[in-house]
Amino acid sequence: MPLERREISILVEAARYYYEHGLTQNQIAKRLGISRPGVSRLLRKARERGIVKIEISDPFEYDLRIEEEIKNKFGLKKVIIVPNGSEDPQVIKRRLGKAAVILLDQIINEGTTFAISWGTTMQEVARQVRRRRVKDMIVVQLNGGISRAEYDTYASEIAQKISDNYEAIPYLLPLPAIVDNPELKRAIISDKNISRTLKLSKKAEVAMFTIGSFSYNSVLVRADYFEDQEVDELLKEGAVGDICSRILKYDGTICSSELNDRTIGIELEELKKKSYSIAVAGGKEKLSAIRAGLNGKWFNVLITDEWVAHELLRD
Repeated sequence: MPLERREISILVEAARYYYEHGLTQNQIAKRLGISRPGVSRLLRKARERGIVKIEISDPFEYDLRIEEEIKNKFGLKKVIIVPNGSEDPQVIKRRLGKAAVILLDQIINEGTTFAISWGTTMQEVARQVRRRRVKDMIVVQLNGGISRAEYDTYASEIAQKISDNYEAIPYLLPLPAIVDNPELKRAIISDKNISRTLKLSKKAEVAMFTIGSFSYNSVLVRADYFEDQEVDELLKEGAVGDICSRILKYDGTICSSELNDRTIGIELEELKKKSYSIAVAGGKEKLSAIRAGLNGKWFNVLITDEWVAHELLRD
């Protein structure tokens, strides 16, 4: 057998023993009658000559590529995609909540003022926050959330629970999200305690909130903020979703300025100025609302699920 062919044969034999049969280099050395360092040289040479080709498969590479595409398409700071694996909304919310908490733990530090909204997705965030002390941290509620019906929004509980887990100072808004008229709103927010909380939410470096879809089954509707006729009118005007109780049309603009003037909480223009304005939302029913938020550029971080991510790239 020519030298070149004999050399290739021993390289292949050593490579098969190591990569296909899982033998150690010592075991291969005994079989081939050479030293262990000699086996190491054979394996290195097999790679150099292309006999062995090592391919690394990253199971997250696909998601990372999609995250990057969405980030670039919508001019976002960061995108995080969680797997679907289930169409159960509660499962998706649990995964979104976990991803949100992981991000939160990366960006909050001593002296952070963190603002949070309410809703079932934010409940999942609150449930999954790991207990640790963050010195001089403040947790502030972004918008009013007391329900006018038996439906409980858990608005203050969410902010309080997160505050407890981080050993932070809580500032709550024990108020309705929407009141009857602008004059009443002005009277409420002139209270020094309410005013202080609203100023802190404006000052917060990090804000986290969900995006609600708007329909007869929406949280705001179930909380009895709207009569059926008002819902009809808002839907006719193009309402598709809400951020912090601010109703949006598909193009991202405020649906009703009159309603907006009666809404208690952070203004969306202030929300978009945050270092981290984090929207956490997923599920098929929220797709149009998420698109509205993106069209309005109201946030710079999006945490969503893979189905929504694929749909966002279809446009």
